[in-house]
Amino acid sequence: MSLNRFVRQLKPIKENKVNYVEEVQFLLEKRVDTTLSASITELFPALAFNNNYKPISVEDFKKFLYKLSLKSAKAKASFNAKDAVAAQGVLDKMTTLPEKIVKTKMENAIGITNYLYSLHATKPIKNVVWGYRAKPRGVPNNHAGDIFVEFKNKEMIGISLKAGTAKSTEPLLNSYVKTQFIKLGQEGALKKMEDELWDSVYSKLPNIDAVASKINYADGDRTRTNDIRQIYLDFHLENEILSNELYATMVLIQRQHFCNMLNTLKLEEFKDWVSANFNLQTPQKVPLILVKAVGKTAEPKGDDLASLLPLVSSFKAYLNPKSVQEWFIDIDTPDELKKLKMTIRSDAGVREGKKLSKLGRLAKFSMLKLQYSGLLDR
Repeated sequence: MSLNRFVRQLKPIKENKVNYVEEVQFLLEKRVDTTLSASITELFPALAFNNNYKPISVEDFKKFLYKLSLKSAKAKASFNAKDAVAAQGVLDKMTTLPEKIVKTKMENAIGITNYLYSLHATKPIKNVVWGYRAKPRGVPNNHAGDIFVEFKNKEMIGISLKAGTAKSTEPLLNSYVKTQFIKLGQEGALKKMEDELWDSVYSKLPNIDAVASKINYADGDRTRTNDIRQIYLDFHLENEILSNELYATMVLIQRQHFCNMLNTLKLEEFKDWVSANFNLQTPQKVPLILVKAVGKTAEPKGDDLASLLPLVSSFKAYLNPKSVQEWFIDIDTPDELKKLKMTIRSDAGVREGKKLSKLGRLAKFSMLKLQYSGLLDR
């Protein structure tokens, strides 16, 4: 297919005008290893607390970590044996992150460590465990805690850690579009979305018909998936502007279909979905609390949605017309009108030399990130 013919086939995005400064920022932003950077704020406070260390600066903290043997008894108590290799990897790979990211995350780790000591002063802590993949004994594998605090009285809590600025809102639900369609038992709605994605996005890639069709492009076949990703990468490198337009269309379609699907749910189905997936601070065997770090400070973060959810009498999902990635869910209660701030976006970029499996945007198919980041007033 010639480039001119391709341009003629592109349909304009059917959405109100958006902030294209925002669009360029999120389309072209270079992503860092978010798992690695998040692990700094999770593992390092556990190592510090269990070794009776109180960091006073980023450089001081680094010196402590580089001298620390992860084979020592106190260090090994900070993570499950199954996560030992991952723990060592966090230390070894820290230098691969941009210096600014490391500084910010280390400052957050200092704040979280200080929070643990303040918690210890009110209720003595026996041990703090990193919940990377393996959880402590007695904790469900799907628990949302990033670290787990074992108190001396044998009680335990999980802490979900967030980091950002004083005004930022961090995701409390951090999942994927396809994952949530399936969890809701909406495979039929998922298929409709994937059909439109083929018609409006993937079928526009030059020579795509040689490797895939509408019937099989999203079936997960590894060879076919890699072939599509390679075609997409080649096209992106040849014409990034048109590639970004396809990505914007992709995000729009996924937001529209997810909102439409949610609006077909019965009220109790919606409440069950939120309760099961939004990491709410509700009573459970191992209680969960949210703690947010800003700079070198950290403190518990309230969770109004948990208390409001039983009172919700109606809901409606819809797009934010001023954004290319945001959407909202209005919820009504007898006393309050709130909306849930949601996003659907890619969590990775596209560049030459990157592994095909690590590419973002169109290479993610229906697995774009789906996030909830907090309640807003209406």
